[in-house]
Amino acid sequence: MDRKKQIEKQIQRIKKELTELGELRPGSLSKQYNVCGKASCRCKDPEHPKRHGPYYQVSYGRKGKSSSAFVRPESLADVKKQLANYKRLKELVNRWIDLGLEHAQLQSSRKEPGKQ
Repeated sequence: MDRKKQIEKQIQRIKKELTELGELRPGSLSKQYNVCGKASCRCKDPEHPKRHGPYYQVSYGRKGKSSSAFVRPESLADVKKQLANYKRLKELVNRWIDLGLEHAQLQSSRKEPGKQ
């Protein structure tokens, strides 16, 4: 099979995988531990402070604006899956672009000089 056909086949696989991705969410997930305002709380213990948490937060940039939101523990698995899906989306799109450029280069190199 020639390279042009291989590329076309790979692009078709990418398109299929893109349709099967599921929910998407851009950003990154962080785990945080906080200190509260109560003077007698365990988080303020001078010997063995124990912060509150973990709390999870997703942060992302979209349309020139930065945003973040806390994630409820019961939603954590879904958010992780959405973040992974978004990462995979970017990988697939970048691969598609690379293949498209290679395909176009092969097409233009196979044309005879002076013909379009």
